[in-house]
Amino acid sequence: MRKRLLALLLSALMLLSLAACGSDTQEETSGEETTGEETGTQDFGGAELVVATWGWAEAGLKTLAADFESQYNCTIVVDPTSGNGDRLNKLMAERNDPTADVVMLTKSFAETGAQEGLFEPIDTSVVTSLDHLYDFALDANGYGPCYSLCRYGIMYNADALEQLGLEPPTSYQDLFDDKYAGMVALPDMTSTAGPYMLVAMAEAMGGSQEDVTPAMTLMQEKKDNINIWYTASSDVVNAFTTGEANITVFMDINMPGLMESGLNMVWVDAEEGSFAAPATINVVKGCQNPELAQLFVEYMISDETQSKVAEAMNEAPVNKNATMPDELKTYLAFGEDAMSSLKEFDETYISQAKEEWIDTFQRTVAVQ
Repeated sequence: MRKRLLALLLSALMLLSLAACGSDTQEETSGEETTGEETGTQDFGGAELVVATWGWAEAGLKTLAADFESQYNCTIVVDPTSGNGDRLNKLMAERNDPTADVVMLTKSFAETGAQEGLFEPIDTSVVTSLDHLYDFALDANGYGPCYSLCRYGIMYNADALEQLGLEPPTSYQDLFDDKYAGMVALPDMTSTAGPYMLVAMAEAMGGSQEDVTPAMTLMQEKKDNINIWYTASSDVVNAFTTGEANITVFMDINMPGLMESGLNMVWVDAEEGSFAAPATINVVKGCQNPELAQLFVEYMISDETQSKVAEAMNEAPVNKNATMPDELKTYLAFGEDAMSSLKEFDETYISQAKEEWIDTFQRTVAVQ
């Protein structure tokens, strides 16, 4: 009888122990479901993440970020400005109390921002897809990576040149030829592409980035042949649609829009080389939502998001694992061969030299 009672007592104790363990497990599982730890996400309670970018990129960015908003229970608020310079100046003015959490800038302007101490270093424990990017997309000093790129090359309205019996240009130097006088729109030195084109021409003419005299001299001598020195993409689009310009050095992403407007546009890879204008994404130093901002950087460069960049934003992805619809590959750079063929520049040197180049350009070229 004593043995039987002891057995019953032990059985009861085991049942109580199992019930307690089950209760603990249920509580832990319930906790994971409410915090989101089981799925690796966090609930930011409807926080607003302010992203400073180009005005024309607002709609595409919102489309691209929809899954991020759902995943982290937040809202992406776009702060649009027309140009890199405006965005950078605003960051500088607000450095002690920034309104933006994340900023998108082309690589040369981002280099200036980094030198000014405007960005937080990237947290590699959060931003884990960096090794999926092409080498040029990484920042050597640990700041924000590139998330897309556009190519600059020569494009022209074939119908306009044919009506005048003109052969199309094949190099940047050709654009200053007297036969194209009054037909050309070129980037101002304050724009992203202006310094790139200057260096590319200088190198082809026997100079270098340290000696841009050959290219600057050509610009000075033939400045009257150039109809427009543009500072914004809209300047070029308007000039082509009104017939004020028929030849330009411009971004590949604008080819479809110009063609849809009825123009017979043709792309030319210049003899000096087409060059890229990679777009970077950085976390603003002292921002309101630093943790969410780091997560957004990771989201933008992840394999899944990068495969949507071309369709959503009409820009080329910089993640080696990204995919792209075949129809977009006709004008956007894609794949190892296309990326390696683009001319690269010393962004640090250009950032330091640009102020002097702009001063010379404004005094001797961009004047009537």
